[in-house]
Amino acid sequence: MTKFFFSVGTAFKLAPLIVMSGMALADEAESYYLDNIESSVQAKCINCHRSGGQASGTPLRFTASAPGNHDVFDSYVNAPSLGARANTVLTKIRGGAGHGGGVQVPEGSSEYQRFSRYMELLSAPSVPGAPTNVVATAGDGRAEVSFTAPADDGGAAITAYIATSSPGALSGSCSASPCSVTGLTNGTSYTFTVTASNEAGEGPESAPSAAVTAEAPSVFRVVLEEPVNGEIHSGVGNLRGWAVASSGITKVEILVDGVYAFDAPYGASRLDVGRDYPDVEDSVNSGYSLAYAYSLLSAGEHTITARAHSELGTTIEQSNTFTVVKFRSSDYISDPDAVDLNSASCSVSDDEILVIDSIVDGLVYDLKLKWRTAEQGFEIIEVR
Repeated sequence: MTKFFFSVGTAFKLAPLIVMSGMALADEAESYYLDNIESSVQAKCINCHRSGGQASGTPLRFTASAPGNHDVFDSYVNAPSLGARANTVLTKIRGGAGHGGGVQVPEGSSEYQRFSRYMELLSAPSVPGAPTNVVATAGDGRAEVSFTAPADDGGAAITAYIATSSPGALSGSCSASPCSVTGLTNGTSYTFTVTASNEAGEGPESAPSAAVTAEAPSVFRVVLEEPVNGEIHSGVGNLRGWAVASSGITKVEILVDGVYAFDAPYGASRLDVGRDYPDVEDSVNSGYSLAYAYSLLSAGEHTITARAHSELGTTIEQSNTFTVVKFRSSDYISDPDAVDLNSASCSVSDDEILVIDSIVDGLVYDLKLKWRTAEQGFEIIEVR
């Protein structure tokens, strides 16, 4: 609420009155001066407070111009801050603070009350100026509106800013830049203005921002689920994952150790991906999957990359690095009788099985198997 001054004894204090716009108060102050104060200035003050007069050394020097005299009071009372010298004026006119002219307006008189009211109007803050440099950045159904605070705060702290859209008159408030405006319609172009408010009210609108269009963010993702990054793979296993794009997927390429190997079959059912990306067309059929012979790779570390291509011609990829373990005898063991566990023994710990003295393709091995959630089964992770 705007606060004004009223006189109590010799003190000049703040009292809450009806809120008016700062511009209306400024206009009223000048009008009130012309109707109620100028005659007193001409009759009692100008004799000394004029060029060449006894008080010519003070900032309060009057002339025959009534609007000019109002401006003199305005500049004096509101320096160095709003209402800073209002008490001084009232003290001087009743003869206090070493006023050389003595008592000119007795305290308690109707003339003194008119001076008190004039000081109230002069000391009241005005609304802030308009913010500048308004810039909007659009997002999904929203915009962030940044701006520079007005140079003129109207003599009172700015308490809020409001950014408003056109069309729609959707608004968002903030205490400092930026303001967020939500509820925008994607695909619609908007401009934004910003106003500043202080205790005197809301100031004028800024110039509008450049137009921006709210839109949902585009989606483009590829995920390689198997081989699992950082794990061990052997034999024949899955190579699978999923890819989605707002513009659509044209193909998924597989690279082995950075070299193109083949295209993965794409379009498998993935209800989980469809639930996560309901706004992406056909995301429910976004899977790719095939059986892959990891044993054809050399023992040691390898990298497989899934590279998805969108219908816009852009690509995105994910790579997983893993370790291959294999038997010494062959890359692919085809004999159905090649494995003999009759003389083997085993031990179990947590989700691992150790098989000792296994005979595979005529050679003796110790094998370690581990449960793999991705494969939903046990996989050989160590051959020695």
